[in-house]
Amino acid sequence: MSILIVTDPANDGHLYPVLTELGRRGNQTQLFNPGAYPLSAVINVESTPSASRAVIHWEEQEIELAQVGSIWYRRPGNFDLPNELTPKEAEWLKGEAAALINGIYANTDALWVSEPHVLRRADLKLLQLRLARELGFQIPEYVVTNDPEKAKVFIHAHPDGVITKGLWMPMILTEEEAGMIYTHLVTAEDLDQLDAVRYGPTYFQALVPKSRDIRVTVIGDELFAAGIDSMLVEEARIDFRIAEIMNLPHEPVTLPEKVADACLAIVKRLGLRFGAIDLLETPEGDYVFLENNPNGQWYWIEMMTGLPMARAMAELLEQGLHHAFGLGQQGGEQMGVVDDGIPPAAGEIAGVAEGFLGFDRQAIGSDHLLPL
Repeated sequence: MSILIVTDPANDGHLYPVLTELGRRGNQTQLFNPGAYPLSAVINVESTPSASRAVIHWEEQEIELAQVGSIWYRRPGNFDLPNELTPKEAEWLKGEAAALINGIYANTDALWVSEPHVLRRADLKLLQLRLARELGFQIPEYVVTNDPEKAKVFIHAHPDGVITKGLWMPMILTEEEAGMIYTHLVTAEDLDQLDAVRYGPTYFQALVPKSRDIRVTVIGDELFAAGIDSMLVEEARIDFRIAEIMNLPHEPVTLPEKVADACLAIVKRLGLRFGAIDLLETPEGDYVFLENNPNGQWYWIEMMTGLPMARAMAELLEQGLHHAFGLGQQGGEQMGVVDDGIPPAAGEIAGVAEGFLGFDRQAIGSDHLLPL
């Protein structure tokens, strides 16, 4: 049995630390980037008397899915389609490719970290907030609306501050740029643009006073918590990702048992085996849940603190080599497949995002270890 890592090796700084650890432990590991399909990869699925057989050929590898015990689904690339296709043809072919890939994933009896359809559901912020409340977390007051008047009422009801951030993907991609949508503190100048809220759902949240950020990484049944002293740097106080993260002090922290148990529980309730949870620690020592990134970044924390997360991920993936996992066995609430939301073209919304959501254009090619 082997371990399969599904990712784009050129854009995943987390791959090599785990690959190195798996190799050190003597495991057979294979890689597949769906971004090579169909032009540079071949996938064959055929019926046999007892079952279907799926084989991926890529980069001189022959990946027999029936011989895969664990799959780490990280950061796969987009399909590599022929340039001569019309936009409508490309859209159709992309759908066909997705149907094939999702079909072989669904038929693969392996330990997943974590299944794509589970990741899509787990990424729903409103679901996360409901579960967090049920598990006893404190959560901030919030409203999601496309009604400018409702937004104005919420903002005026919270004179200590209101932030806004995206509900879904934290960036807008074009061919040459990646525009990050950071958490943004609503200012008096923003109120002049409040009518733009009517163009789509806008998430407003009461500003929570904090002493520091807490990043909690759950890997299987293990939990790694790191405190980030984001209040020491002005640009990090609202969103620590804006600052040079490696210059912010990090330290391992021990969470109260109730908070740690709730972190482990929300990951399981979401049907995941991994989660990157953002908490705030208030000046009074309380912990406030913000969100869980079901496929978030974490290796920068290991670099800053020495917490052994690559080792934990390797050990989790090894479990699939020694135990049988039935199809879809991830646990959690009922796993319904959620269709991917297709956002408007970047050009249509970039103006609104730049003006109101803290949109910041950056050249593609940034460090792929840092938090999203």
